[in-house]
Amino acid sequence: MSRKANSQLDSLDEWIWMVALHTLTGHSHGFFSGYTMPPNQAVSAERQKILNAKRDLTPPRKHVPVIIAGKTRELLSDCDDATRRVLAGAREHARLLTGPASATPEIPAGSVALVVTSPPFLDVVDYAGDNWLRCWFVGVEAKSVNLTISRKLGDWQQAMSVVFRELHRVLRPGGFVAFEVGEVRGGKLKLEEAVLPCGVEAGLRPKLVVIHDQKFTKTSHCWGQENNAKGTNTNRIVLFR
Repeated sequence: MSRKANSQLDSLDEWIWMVALHTLTGHSHGFFSGYTMPPNQAVSAERQKILNAKRDLTPPRKHVPVIIAGKTRELLSDCDDATRRVLAGAREHARLLTGPASATPEIPAGSVALVVTSPPFLDVVDYAGDNWLRCWFVGVEAKSVNLTISRKLGDWQQAMSVVFRELHRVLRPGGFVAFEVGEVRGGKLKLEEAVLPCGVEAGLRPKLVVIHDQKFTKTSHCWGQENNAKGTNTNRIVLFR
């Protein structure tokens, strides 16, 4: 931790840090935790205690180096020499930015060929709560992060319109935006219908909507869902040009 605080981590340290962040919580033996909820949502410490008591569970001891090494092999399983060369070449031009999608002055106008993004689905997800463990691990106060959480559809559309105007600015002629949303409020509100006029208003042209109607998995069953009546059951990608 002292080396991280003094910015002394090398590339190997940073890789281990990234892999550890990915494996903090999940069901299988490849995660640091014992039995918990799906890996993309860390329940609170109090809720985990209740879950442990309900199932009469004691979190097992885990061999951290073994988990890190196993996940590393999995992540690099299809990374051959040719892929490494491509990634090494792209590294010099890659940029990692943190900030609102509505203001990216670091990206020159007319420089982007493809934007792939997915906004918050109104107030459906508690992003701060779901990511409290990851934030703790990297030393970020979850409540300090400015998130776009809109309860009203009109407020959400207004926020998306501002984002689309910025996307229009950075896109090169002929560039595309793939904007992934879903259906919410028990399927009554389909966000692709709400987001289409936002993109058009910003000067983008809609090309098509791709709908992925997914089947339930063990993740949804963790929440006690046995049908397509609740939750977000489809992915809807709106493609603009």
